[in-house]
Amino acid sequence: MKQINEKIKNKEKRILKRDEIPRKYCWDIESLYINTEDWKKDCQKAEQLRNRLLQLKEEFTQDSQKFLQCLKIKDELSEIIQKIYTYAHMRKDEDNRNNIHQSIYYTASSLLVKIEDSMSFMQPAILSLDYSVLQKWMTETESLRLYKHYLDNIFRKKKHILSPEEERIIARTGEMAMVPENVFSMLSNADIKFPGIIDENGDAVPISHGNFINLLRNQNRKLRKKVFKKYYQPYKNYRNTFASLLAGNLKKDNFFSSIKRFNNSLEAALFEDNIPIAVYENLLDTVHKNIGLLQKYAILKKDFLKLEDFHMYDMYVPIKEKEFRINYDQAGEIVLKSLAPLGKSYQEILKKGFKERWIDVYENKGKTSGAYSTGSYRSKPFILLNYQGTLEDIYTLVHELGHSVHSFYTNKTQPFIYSNYSIFLAEIASTTNEALLTYHLLDWAKNKRDKLVILNHFLEQFRTTFFRQAMFAEFEKIIHEHDEQGGSFTAEWCSSKYTELIRFYYGENVIIDKEISMEWARIPHFYYNYYVFQYATGFAAAIAFSRKILEGGNKAVREYIQFLGKGNSDYPIDILKQAGIDMTDTYPLTEAMELFSELLIQLENLKSQE
Repeated sequence: MKQINEKIKNKEKRILKRDEIPRKYCWDIESLYINTEDWKKDCQKAEQLRNRLLQLKEEFTQDSQKFLQCLKIKDELSEIIQKIYTYAHMRKDEDNRNNIHQSIYYTASSLLVKIEDSMSFMQPAILSLDYSVLQKWMTETESLRLYKHYLDNIFRKKKHILSPEEERIIARTGEMAMVPENVFSMLSNADIKFPGIIDENGDAVPISHGNFINLLRNQNRKLRKKVFKKYYQPYKNYRNTFASLLAGNLKKDNFFSSIKRFNNSLEAALFEDNIPIAVYENLLDTVHKNIGLLQKYAILKKDFLKLEDFHMYDMYVPIKEKEFRINYDQAGEIVLKSLAPLGKSYQEILKKGFKERWIDVYENKGKTSGAYSTGSYRSKPFILLNYQGTLEDIYTLVHELGHSVHSFYTNKTQPFIYSNYSIFLAEIASTTNEALLTYHLLDWAKNKRDKLVILNHFLEQFRTTFFRQAMFAEFEKIIHEHDEQGGSFTAEWCSSKYTELIRFYYGENVIIDKEISMEWARIPHFYYNYYVFQYATGFAAAIAFSRKILEGGNKAVREYIQFLGKGNSDYPIDILKQAGIDMTDTYPLTEAMELFSELLIQLENLKSQE
């Protein structure tokens, strides 16, 4: 065992330290702040703005000019704390082991809560006015008209906004409310150590968040089985801790929904963006009605792989053995070609992103796993990657660029107050890019083998982005309702329910390995309060958009670019309707399922040709 550990240790040295990554592959975080001292100056400025806002608290609703002055200070303060927090979490995510960066992150988090506390008087004060007064002020003061949708949205929430003192108390609980998510992040990203494995050649193979899925794509079944079992072992060891953290997060969600006079946490989560609960229910209902398609896909995959039995650790392996190894610069060229249908303007923004170091490309020791897009109103729309050179990594790159270009258009088009578009819309932009990449690669495929690889990837997108996220959404609903009903929340109960759900989704032809019962413990999105369903609804809307773009020419592209520039200037459902996509209806979901069925038929036809 000592010899194996030494091999693993030597192998892990291949994961570079942060300062060993070439600068051109690191995001240009210095464009936010030159250094921490520069960042601290903005923290001081935020405190000054906060004090100015509090000084105007009693005068806020006296007349239109004081009212406008407060709103402008609020916007300025929100913009600066967004920048402060963005820098702090980016620094932390570069290397979670860095104590200095952890410190500035917690400082920023505390300051964010403090500022939210200071702003808590505003909504109750606005609601103390008759709406007719606001209408009169907006008529008299042109600058106030900008805030019409913002004010309308506050009055829509009137029933759920409490007294100024109560809102202030709730705001001050914000830092405590973040504890489950923050502890989960530290435990999962910084403290947990995964045991490595020795492959068939005697080489040490370290396991990390960044390479776990890639290892499960390995054609060596014994290796991926080892990886699968080893990866989930630490989660099993800490299962009671993870269950306690998730339980604490559920209680937080249910507490806030109850105190804000919602019937349940689902209603509270969807109310924020004015999304009807029917959208969530339609998703789960459509998935249930079409679950046989997912199970059919699993059977087809088993047949392609020529396996007598099909395990959960076989789920990610490609149906055709062809490993695309694509360096990062080549990936950029592929992305540009695949997104050419979006027009010249979109292309120029993409080139700008590559040239101006929006993207933090490679994994390094301590770096946060996965990928995301981030940024502030006047900053570059940054991207965190852990690029490994696989086909999946190209999809991740094009996905996150979808988010970042969405942010670029929104920040260019909208004032700050309407720049923070909802997650419900965000996943559409990213997944539209993925769909366009797939169509491009299918056209590029020169032979049956290449077509199988790309087709399988498209089907995997459906499995992971639509079906799997819907399964997560269903699990989220189950655990929230269980807590609302006063049920006890243990690791054993959680694993049992998760296993039942896995069985329903994948059917009797897939062996449900016991390790997968711990998957719930590693999913960070379960701490985001009904977040994941938007991946699935966004995927369905993106399929509709991508078809329109490819079939509708310049008009469809113009409508799509206009959609990207809307921000949150209207409600998400209405912004989509303006672009011709109605998510309150089931047809975008059923159309996506029809496409999935068509792809399965293509896969069957290719199988018959073997």
